[in-house]
Amino acid sequence: MEKPPIKDTRPEWMKNNEVDVGVVEYEGEEIPYTVLNKDLEPKLPGFVGYLNGEHLFISEEIPEKYRFPQLIHEIVEFTKLKDQKGRCVEALKHELSFIPEEIWEEYIEYRKNFFADLIEYYKDSEDENFKAEIAASYEVLQDIK
Repeated sequence: MEKPPIKDTRPEWMKNNEVDVGVVEYEGEEIPYTVLNKDLEPKLPGFVGYLNGEHLFISEEIPEKYRFPQLIHEIVEFTKLKDQKGRCVEALKHELSFIPEEIWEEYIEYRKNFFADLIEYYKDSEDENFKAEIAASYEVLQDIK
C-alpha cells in the first residue's frame, strides 16, 4: 500500500528560497532539511537554523563537508536541549565530536568566524539569553588550539 504524500509545512519564504533538500540522520531519526539560497540573508554568511524546532535549514554556501556537524548542532540545541542554559556550548561540543582530525583546524577557524558574525548580527537583539549562548560558544572556540 502506498504512503500518502507528506504535506510540506515549511513557510513560503523557505520554499521560495530552496536550492536543495536533504535528510540528516541523528539517533535513528531522519530529519529533513532545506538548503537555502545564500542571498536570503547576506548579512549572515553561512547561516543555519531550526525554525521552531520543525524546519531545519542551512545556507548553500556552507561547504558540504561542514554541513552534517552544523545540522547536528541545531538539532541538539533546539530540540534535545531546548531552553536550557548552556545549550549552545553543549551542542557545539557535540558538533565538534564529528570533525575529522584532517579538517579540524580549518573547521574551528570557520566556526570562530561564523560565531563572530553571529554575535555582530544579533548585537541589537533584545534576546539576551540567546546572545549569551552564542557568546559562550565563541569563547569556547577561542580557547581551542
